[in-house]
Amino acid sequence: MRRWLVCMVLVMGLAGMMQAQTIKEGTRWWNGETLYTAHVDEAGNVTMEGESEDRGGDTFVLKKTGDSRYTLASGNSQGWLFVRGQIGWQVDDVVQDKLHFLAVRNPRGEAISIYVLTPDDLKGCLARQKTLEKRDVSWLLQNYLLDAHYLGHFSKPQLRLMRNEILARHGWNFQSKDLQEHFSKMSWYKPVADNNSVTLGMIETTNLQLLKYEESLGDHDRVRYERTEENPKMTENVKGVITVNDEEQFLNALGNYRTVQIGANVHLNLSRVLEQENLFAGVPGRSWVTVVKKDRNSDPVIISEFCNDGQQLTLKHFNGLTIRGTYNSSIEVDPRYAYCLNLIDCWECKVENLTIGHTEYGYCDGGVIGVWGGGLNSISDCDLYGCGTYGIVGRETVTLKVARTNIHHCSYGIMELWDAHGVEFEDCDFFDNKEYTLIGIGSSEETVFRGCRFYNNWAKAELFSSGEPFHLYDCEIHHPTIGGDGMLIADNCIFGNEPVFSPKPRQKPIGPDAPKP
Repeated sequence: MRRWLVCMVLVMGLAGMMQAQTIKEGTRWWNGETLYTAHVDEAGNVTMEGESEDRGGDTFVLKKTGDSRYTLASGNSQGWLFVRGQIGWQVDDVVQDKLHFLAVRNPRGEAISIYVLTPDDLKGCLARQKTLEKRDVSWLLQNYLLDAHYLGHFSKPQLRLMRNEILARHGWNFQSKDLQEHFSKMSWYKPVADNNSVTLGMIETTNLQLLKYEESLGDHDRVRYERTEENPKMTENVKGVITVNDEEQFLNALGNYRTVQIGANVHLNLSRVLEQENLFAGVPGRSWVTVVKKDRNSDPVIISEFCNDGQQLTLKHFNGLTIRGTYNSSIEVDPRYAYCLNLIDCWECKVENLTIGHTEYGYCDGGVIGVWGGGLNSISDCDLYGCGTYGIVGRETVTLKVARTNIHHCSYGIMELWDAHGVEFEDCDFFDNKEYTLIGIGSSEETVFRGCRFYNNWAKAELFSSGEPFHLYDCEIHHPTIGGDGMLIADNCIFGNEPVFSPKPRQKPIGPDAPKP
């Protein structure tokens, strides 16, 4: 209770020390990862447009409510908020001790995120961030406003110690035994007789609140750095690695720039949630539709889309989403005419280490994975099977890479590529597929098969149908009729006309849970 009173007094004191000002047009604000530029309208409301190193930034709005005071609002038509905080929370424009920053505050008045005014461009901000992250943590706690990007380096037990070090530096007398033991080992720790005598500066108070909020978040809401034993620093910056164990958790976890990881031995049948209209219709960020159409909107949408005998999952306008399986995990759907996973205008999305297919065999429509529009997407270490038509259908997309993946037991063929440019298959096996032309390539440039094997597919069908050049490198092909007028054959390819063929095991197995090369 006393600690809470101390913090609240300090918050109120800081509010009293703020100078009256308003955010100026064109000013730039840095949150450790994204640089935001302010655009002010006639009413004083501010649209913050962001940019970051590896992707476009998010946009949000600050609605002016008074001198130095704003409230947080969405910057998109769907009403979604991609920055920390909730719509309606207070945002203070703080100037003190040569610092100028925006503080987003929860209803208790505590800072939960900050945006620091900066004269730098994005390159300068990133360089300064890297320099600061090499500084001693104790120095930063006392002298620098922390951000979620930096705090993502630390586990929650570490954050707890950092938060309490701020108090310990001023002699806070701890009641917790483990904190007493930890700080008693520090030569600088001199406990006071009365905690009411402890006062903190503005930077320390704000950092204490930011640390407290960071500790309260679930892992999926944190900006986390994955670590390896060899490199305790970051190996990949992601907004959360979310492990899910059922279909509804999977839907709730989907979002931009994050990894949704399906738990070991978890088999998701998405039809269990896709058939529930109440989970989609009228829900922000979701939609229940008959036919999905392409549009210019940029907000991500999770869609339950009608197909002939059920619903299929369509993800539209997603960026940087990774859907990853762990040991023996899978995704399947019941409708025979549905895609298991359909991506529309998605960029830099990945599907990894999963078995994906249908519970029943189908014809005429649907497939395992559909990719329409967008680009720089990838499928790796997967097993795609038993679809309504094809294992992969790519349309109007660029730079799709499929690696170490099986496509088998599909009813129409292996794949169709239409106006799909820069599609590459590497170390993939295609087998036991039928019943028409197995690989159709139309109006597509730079299609490449590298180290792939084709065998035991429907012997009466041509393997390739293409009017455009495509490339085969180090491939093994066992099929009676090759087809493909535009085929370019490189050296080191093996051909056989056997309708039935038993290949030797690969030196490095492919598919889910296979060792990576």
